[in-house]
Amino acid sequence: MDKAEFEKQMQELLQGETLDLAAITALIHARLNEDAKGAIRAFAVLTEAVVNRKSLADAIACVKFYGEHAEQLRDITLAQMREVVRRCATTADEKLMVDSIGLNTAIAAAIVRRLSVLLALKPGVYVNSQSWGFGLVKSIDAFYGKVIIDFDSKKDHAMSLSVAGQNLSIADDNHLMTRYMKDPESIKSMAEKHPGELVRLALQSYGEMSVVRLADRLAETRLVPQENWKKFWEAARRSLKADKARPVEIPTKRTDPIRLLEAEEDFGDKWLARFSKQKDIKSIYDGVLALLAAKKNAIPDGYRKTVTERLQFALKGAERTDFPRYAQVAVLLRDLNLSEPEAQVAQADVLLENDEANHLLLAMRGLPARDVMALTSFLLAVKPESKGILLNNLPQYNSVSLGAVLSVLSNDDVTGLAVRSLLARSANPVPTMVVWALRNLSANPAWELPSLNDLVTQAIHIVEQRLTGEALKMRNALQAFFDNARWLEDLCNNLSAFDRQVLFERIQASTAWDTASQRTILVRMTRFDEALTKYRRQVKAQVEQEHITSHRSLTALKLAYDYLINTEIPANARDIATARSYGDLRENAEYQFAKDQQRVLLSRQDEMARRLKMLKETDFADVTTDKVVPGTRVTLETSTGVLTYTILGELDSDETLNIISCRTRLAAALLGRSMGDQVELPAEKGVIVATVAAISVMDDAVRAWLAEIPTAHVVANA
Repeated sequence: MDKAEFEKQMQELLQGETLDLAAITALIHARLNEDAKGAIRAFAVLTEAVVNRKSLADAIACVKFYGEHAEQLRDITLAQMREVVRRCATTADEKLMVDSIGLNTAIAAAIVRRLSVLLALKPGVYVNSQSWGFGLVKSIDAFYGKVIIDFDSKKDHAMSLSVAGQNLSIADDNHLMTRYMKDPESIKSMAEKHPGELVRLALQSYGEMSVVRLADRLAETRLVPQENWKKFWEAARRSLKADKARPVEIPTKRTDPIRLLEAEEDFGDKWLARFSKQKDIKSIYDGVLALLAAKKNAIPDGYRKTVTERLQFALKGAERTDFPRYAQVAVLLRDLNLSEPEAQVAQADVLLENDEANHLLLAMRGLPARDVMALTSFLLAVKPESKGILLNNLPQYNSVSLGAVLSVLSNDDVTGLAVRSLLARSANPVPTMVVWALRNLSANPAWELPSLNDLVTQAIHIVEQRLTGEALKMRNALQAFFDNARWLEDLCNNLSAFDRQVLFERIQASTAWDTASQRTILVRMTRFDEALTKYRRQVKAQVEQEHITSHRSLTALKLAYDYLINTEIPANARDIATARSYGDLRENAEYQFAKDQQRVLLSRQDEMARRLKMLKETDFADVTTDKVVPGTRVTLETSTGVLTYTILGELDSDETLNIISCRTRLAAALLGRSMGDQVELPAEKGVIVATVAAISVMDDAVRAWLAEIPTAHVVANA
């Protein structure tokens, strides 16, 4: 690459919306051997750009590159790199971290390692300490510069950030101890039933180690006590040696390290011999797919008998126990011409049964979109009458299955009638159907889907409901639609002026969005259509309340945030990566849904982080009862009877105990009122006039509710 081309590429990368550090440093690295001075100048420009953007993560990446190429970057000093780090630390937390690592004396590798650890420390993150073993980060005390960690041997251990940066390492979701903390029973079962797999997991988690060190590691965790080690190791050794597909080097000396080896499968006679003895259903299915990939989607003649036998074995094993896998194997047998028509009909019958459970739904809900499409085509080909069953299940499919089934039946008029009928349920819309329709407005015109205005009305109706499971995912997806500026503009562009007005007023009256999101949507609509401005309600300025909530609700929010950061977002990232592997992103329903879900999750992350930073915990002690304030119980007299509410913090609510948040419209109408005052309470239609009959402290039932502290298990399964 000549100098002009190098400078052009550097300029383009540096002018990007975000800095692609990997691409830029790779470009500079390639240039170091051709033009060292030019590469050094480019690196200096990069560090200046990083400082201007105030990105501490990018600064760490620059220091890492510098440490790896310090001899070639001879005109750049470590002192200069330290200054880059210092200038990129802009928030109070970042400055505290930088001050904690001994920046003025640390070498490049130490700066990178210590800051990377400190930036990764969040409540809910698992860490490993040389001194204390494995632990879970409980909280960060930024004021005192400490991290509070629950170690197995010591709970609530306070460790200074300077010590944390030097002694801790971050354990990812696949680490042995992370998995053990989250699901101890499965790891205990692995130790008992699959000792070889436990050894593999330990080596993947901690790196190469000797048999002696491995024994110590597993004894420390109490997974394999010393007295059980000999029996465990003999079983693990046999298992590891027997698994030729994943070779392991076990040294003769107990002090030499055990190593996981990589071997490229040649799918020759040895593979076929191993495969013929395979009894694990997933391994059989995956093995056939790998063979097809290696043999250009054809089963060699000499392999057909063995492959057929193993797939039939897998089919029998999955029957009535694992319907997704049963469906995959049945489809694969037919695609490879390894099953007879009569057998295919029998397999379709198994999948179409609906005894104690709906077998078809169980299968489809566990399959990716392309496999649902394959299963749908299989059923229609083997049993054409199955179309009726497929259509009857439309309301119960998840979003991925629904899109896949309708994709296969996209030119079928009977399907169009069924879809139109489901979308006509305006009073009780099917969330998955509405999301599908809004994503597929240009579907078969002969299906005559409802108007865009009708679909949007249904969408808002869904957003305003309290939902769970798949319906909740669809509600979040619909909210993400409205929060997307491009989608909202396209929506307004396709609605008449009158329909835009109706939509504007509906959103303005809705309580489904938080105040900031609702305001953003309304502002965007008025930018598109200035005539909507006159329909904007003027909200009376209110005295800003202190942001308070109970210890119970704040704990629940922290646990939900931990679950979001450590479980939902990483799982979504894996879903996106998996969906990418399915090919053409334009027609990839799983990819589109995963990206929609990503926007929802990141929005929730920002909102939760903002709330956690803003909220203050309170026990509502010593509240006065001369006026309605958070922590008081209010009795109201209305023309239809007596109403009683307890107003607590902004995250607190419980319908059964009539606990309401101080941020609700009802609470806003009551706060500051005195006994005898008349108030107008918001209702579904207009207002209800009431009189404040009594103001008292909370009762014992509410106090008991406040005393219940949620757990991570409750949050994760909410």
